[in-house]
Amino acid sequence: MNFIKDAKNQYTVIIDNRAHQFDSTHAEYMGLVDCLRADDQDEFLRLFEVGDMIEDWSEGNFKFAEGVLTYDVDGETEVVHDVITNRIVEMLKEGFDVQPMLNFLEKLYENPSNRAINELYTFLQHKFLPITPDGYFLAYKAVRPDFMDKYSGTINNAVGESPRVSRRRVDDNCDVGCSHGLHVGAIDYVKSYGCHGDKVIICKVHPADVVSVPLDSAHQKVRCCGYEVVGEYDGDLLPAVVDDYYDDCDDCDDCDSCSLGDCRSPIYNDDYDTEE
Repeated sequence: MNFIKDAKNQYTVIIDNRAHQFDSTHAEYMGLVDCLRADDQDEFLRLFEVGDMIEDWSEGNFKFAEGVLTYDVDGETEVVHDVITNRIVEMLKEGFDVQPMLNFLEKLYENPSNRAINELYTFLQHKFLPITPDGYFLAYKAVRPDFMDKYSGTINNAVGESPRVSRRRVDDNCDVGCSHGLHVGAIDYVKSYGCHGDKVIICKVHPADVVSVPLDSAHQKVRCCGYEVVGEYDGDLLPAVVDDYYDDCDDCDDCDSCSLGDCRSPIYNDDYDTEE
């Protein structure tokens, strides 16, 4: 392959007397550069065609152009965050249906807080946080063995329940770690919060119900005003190292009390949230 690169980092590649141009906005930019280095013409053409398909992609009020995904809402054009854009691009490359992600974005922009929208992107970077076909996201929560919340013991989190509080009563300051609101999180956060014997539930959350993403937990938990309990997580809650902590626990006589939230482990319960 013959190619030239100009001062603006735009490549022009000649294959069979036909010019192919791309720059850093191309969806497969790094792959194309690697192909040039390896002189892999077939892979170059494949990636170039994939990029062209993505560049021409649009759906409803969404449009992908020049490496940027935009969404027209309320008469204005919003640039979608890279976290979501990259996920959609990967799904397009692999031939997956991107409609769930578009449904999620439409619901996200119903959130009245611009800060909450931007904070939620940081939370969604964590693994094992799927988006449902109707545009909600799934997160996890540790509860007592009887499915009541760990802090107050008054909120029923059994499958099928939909706990809800007034949005104005949920702390929207992400700099405050432990405060008022309903809380869900990534599975790693739930493992740090739960105790031996706890249940872990799967919560379906409307993006517009997110109020803040506290900074103290590495963006692994969310304060929201409501969610629907859609299932019980059947994976392991706590790593084996927790057993070592229980052996030296001075705060309770046995591990049963830990399951009721009486044990304040400095390792696994350092962020006890207030729930109302």
